[in-house]
Amino acid sequence: MNPFHADKGKNQNVRLNERYTGLANEINRRLATFPLSQIPSGLYEPIRYSLIAKGKRMRPILLILVGESLGASREKLFPAALAIELLHTFTLVHDDIMDKDTQRRGRPTLHIKWDDNTAILAGDALMTLAFRTLMQTKSPAISRMGVEFSQAMLEICEGQAMDMEFEKRSFVDAEEYLQMVGKKTGKLLGLSCVLGALIADPASESIADLADFGLKLGQAFQIQDDCLEITSDEQKMGKSLFSDIAEGKKTFPVIQVLADLSVEKRDSFLSFLKQNSDDRAIIRSEFEKRGALEKSLFKVRQLLNEASDLLSKMPINVQTELSDFIQTIYLRQS
Repeated sequence: MNPFHADKGKNQNVRLNERYTGLANEINRRLATFPLSQIPSGLYEPIRYSLIAKGKRMRPILLILVGESLGASREKLFPAALAIELLHTFTLVHDDIMDKDTQRRGRPTLHIKWDDNTAILAGDALMTLAFRTLMQTKSPAISRMGVEFSQAMLEICEGQAMDMEFEKRSFVDAEEYLQMVGKKTGKLLGLSCVLGALIADPASESIADLADFGLKLGQAFQIQDDCLEITSDEQKMGKSLFSDIAEGKKTFPVIQVLADLSVEKRDSFLSFLKQNSDDRAIIRSEFEKRGALEKSLFKVRQLLNEASDLLSKMPINVQTELSDFIQTIYLRQS
């Protein structure tokens, strides 16, 4: 299968965006009224602040699409869908502290609005709330869901540790990068698919393929983010840009350049990026001149094709839903 094309149809893309926006709005409403205590305000006010920020809600949407396509009701899926978004929000809060980012979802990051200690504590509480919310799911597979959820939490931490380690190295190859983002980004998308399937049909033969589908989707999504950090703007993206370059992170476009350089020239190129990290025009020109963005977007297409190929073994309703979802990922600009 190859469901994604730039010219697949404007009307279809509009229809899909409207549908996903509707789902995101429903998720936003539930997060805005998520039951939280008032005391201590120093904990719960920052949590509310992080939950009402308007995000794409891609992960809970994916969970709902998979679950509904396999026959589960939306109401039955919502505890797990909210749990996924709570867990994702926890990762963002802690990532922003470690990466020293100042903007997230169009607003000051939590550690900037308050302080590091408050943000760490709020992130810890979000992780706890995520697990508690998941366990409210009515499903005979709830024990397995808990194991899958905790394993994903662990792998996200592993991926972050790998990312930090890579900052200290002058070279990281593409396979190492894909393994790292597979844990940081792909695992959570795979978990979204798996939980939706487990709630709908714990005996589904598609669960392993859905996990792999989410992994490929997440890897593609992260490479897109790496490219958009170079080509987009903070207002459109709603978060700090170029912080990865300033921090010496080995994003996929950076890796593409480093792979073509001698060992002696790699440190020089990384120093050039850091010294010019506040000059978008120079940085973008350098990556375009070296073909790094073109190579990166080719890898995005390859990963989305691999994700699409996994759909052929799944029920037709799942194929349709997830083919459409791939299309929206392929065409995203923020």
